Amino acid sequence: MPKKGYKSITLKNETYDYFFNEWLKVKEEYTIKKGIRSFSAYITHRLAQLMNDE
Repeated sequence: MPKKGYKSITLKNETYDYFFNEWLKVKEEYTIKKGIRSFSAYITHRLAQLMNDE
């Protein structure tokens, strides 16, 4: 159960693994340049990017 104010989503393992591996590739760069220090923050950032592109 997520903390109050948060929601959880369900992903296929392949989807989760893809994004987690992408996160590992850019982790240092995103930490330094964007202040993103967690996988959760990375996913939130990527979702926001996708929404802005639409």
